[in-house]
Amino acid sequence: MANITRRSVELPKTAIEALRRGDLIRAITAVRREQQVGFKEAKERVEHYIAGQPALKKKMEKVLVNAQHTFIRWMIGVAIIAAGIALVVAWKL
Repeated sequence: MANITRRSVELPKTAIEALRRGDLIRAITAVRREQQVGFKEAKERVEHYIAGQPALKKKMEKVLVNAQHTFIRWMIGVAIIAAGIALVVAWKL
């Protein structure tokens, strides 16, 4: 990783396209496949690339927040359904 911090990181075109779509996982996978490095090294390269691109970094932060909100909405929905089922079962007993 020491070499990465001293120079700019070059990512494959497919990884950059994935990042522009907000898809961090596909970007890491593309780096692993095309640059033949392990997961940790690929993740570090992608993170370093993002850190050097303020607009991309802001977009990735928004994607993360959106994913967290979506997860919370799903969990609330599951909890409401589970509570409804529990009430129906308790009512029939």
